[in-house]
Amino acid sequence: MTAIAWILVALGVLALVLTQVRLRRYRGQRGMTDIAPWVINLHSAAGGAGLLLVALRLLDIVSSTTAMWLAIVGLAIASLIGLTFLARWRRASGRHAESLSGDGWTSGPWLSRIAHFGMVIGTVFLAWGMLSDTF
Repeated sequence: MTAIAWILVALGVLALVLTQVRLRRYRGQRGMTDIAPWVINLHSAAGGAGLLLVALRLLDIVSSTTAMWLAIVGLAIASLIGLTFLARWRRASGRHAESLSGDGWTSGPWLSRIAHFGMVIGTVFLAWGMLSDTF
């Protein structure tokens, strides 16, 4: 179970980094919905703090109940904000709408969908593991 938790922490860090890169790279570009920088920063801070607390829990450095709940809340906030990013990212529709150009490395939001839905599932798993004292 601990190995799965470490994999989820690594995937969470990857999702946070790629979200930052992607949203900042295409900021202000036609066809991309702008998201306020403070929302992106809140997403990264909450997710990063949650993942850090989970990692410290896995290393047996921090074992307090307060830290565990802060980790769960941080991951939940990051997951919910990530899902709102996806809700705002829709295909361009309408006669004069433009599609995002230059998005060759993923060709749409499918990678972000996998990452953020996976993050929601990972958050539930990590919360279950911490609350049941499995790891």
